[in-house]
Amino acid sequence: MFLLTRPLPLLLVVNLATSFVLKPLVVHKNNEATSSTARFVVDQGFPILNTLSIEEMKSARAAFALCFFGAAGSASLGREVIPKTWNQWQRTRAIMGSGKGSGGEELGVFGYPEPVYVNDVLSVLNNNMTATEIEETYPGMYQGYLQFESMVEANADVSPMAVRAVFDSLSLGINKNQIRPAKAERILAMYRNDLEEMKKNLQLGKALGVSAFVILLGLLGVADYFALYHLLRGWFPDWQGLSELPSSLFDDRGFSNLMNCFVNDIPDM
Repeated sequence: MFLLTRPLPLLLVVNLATSFVLKPLVVHKNNEATSSTARFVVDQGFPILNTLSIEEMKSARAAFALCFFGAAGSASLGREVIPKTWNQWQRTRAIMGSGKGSGGEELGVFGYPEPVYVNDVLSVLNNNMTATEIEETYPGMYQGYLQFESMVEANADVSPMAVRAVFDSLSLGINKNQIRPAKAERILAMYRNDLEEMKKNLQLGKALGVSAFVILLGLLGVADYFALYHLLRGWFPDWQGLSELPSSLFDDRGFSNLMNCFVNDIPDM
C-alpha cells in the first residue's frame, strides 16, 4: 500500500491557510474610495466579489505561488501513484480468462475482474515449493524478492487470477508486486491452516489501498483547485467563465474571452 507522505497533508494545510488568510475582502459598491482594477464574479463556494482591488490581486498571486509549487513539487510524489495504480489494474485485467481454473466454490472477494475459486487458492497455498525456492527457480526483476510473475510460473496449472489474489493477500495495498520470500512463507503457512484469515487480510488490504488512493486523489484535487483559483484571481480578475457553469465556459464569458481579461502588470495604487 502506498503511504501518503508528509508533504501532502502539509500541502493541504498551506492551501487552506492561504485561501483564508489571503481571502480578498468584499468591497461594497458604495465604497467609492477603494481602488480597483476590474470586476470579478465567482460562484464556486467562495464569497461573491463585486470589486477586486489591487491589493487583492497581489494577495492572489502570492497565494498562487504557494499553491502551485506545492501542487507541482511535493504533490508530484503522490501523482506518481495514479499511473502505477492504473497499470496495475490493466495487468490484472490482462490475465482474465488465462490459465486453467478449477471452478467450484468462489472465494467471495472483491476487486478482481473475474471470480476467484477456493480450489485454485488451495492449490497455490499447497504448492510443494517454498517461497524461497520459487524465487530462486523463477527469478524476477528484483533479485531476492518473491514476485507475482514468479508465483504464476510456479503454479502453471492454476488460474493466474487466484495466484494474484494469494499474492495480494501477502501485503497491504493495491500496488504490491514483490515481497521478501521469508515473510511470504510465514504468511502462506498461516493461510494453509486458516483460509478465512487469508480472505480477511485480502479484503482489508484492498479496502485500505482503495481508501488511501481516494484520499490521495482528493488531496491532489484540492491542491490543483486552489492553484487554479488563485491563478484566475491574480491574472484574470475580470474573467467570468465560472459565473454560471457550465454554460459560462462556452459563451462570450468563457474560454474565448480568457486572454482578453489577462492583466500582467499590476498598476500602482
